[in-house]
Amino acid sequence: MTTQLLSSLGLVADPNTGQITGIDLAISPGPLLSAGYGRRVRLLQLTLSSTLEMTAIFERYIVDADGNDAHRQVQNDASLHPTAQRERLTVLQPLQIPKTTAGAYRSKTTGQVCAPVDADGEPNPDAVPELAFFQTLALAQLQEQGLPLTGAEGYLVVLYLMLANIIREKDELGEF
Repeated sequence: MTTQLLSSLGLVADPNTGQITGIDLAISPGPLLSAGYGRRVRLLQLTLSSTLEMTAIFERYIVDADGNDAHRQVQNDASLHPTAQRERLTVLQPLQIPKTTAGAYRSKTTGQVCAPVDADGEPNPDAVPELAFFQTLALAQLQEQGLPLTGAEGYLVVLYLMLANIIREKDELGEF
């Protein structure tokens, strides 16, 4: 995959080597942002427990119209009065958001996040633990999600693309 294609899918790649160095993508603007600002999410950390449950720590941050980290800009703006700077930094503070497969469920038929029980408290027969769902995903299912995979990609590239898709999904659910 080209660096440009990887970038359009939310992956950050070194332009010289093509090595993927991060996951960072734009999400919905959110209701409280001023015009000209946007929100982005980047992966900070991915860990696996001894039971292979995955936990990802994402960071949501604010960018200006040029895509620059607004918090960092205010932090480095020596022209601001300290009180104004402190107030702006508070508003623009990046937010770390952990997500885990532990205790999460997905529909085995649709792949959507779901509850393990229905409204009456009965077990949901369509619900499977999220880890089991991800362990059974096949290439064709990922292609159906819109990932331009041919089968020649390295397994970590596939994992990174899945994580970028999870960011998009969680954004649509209002979790970012």
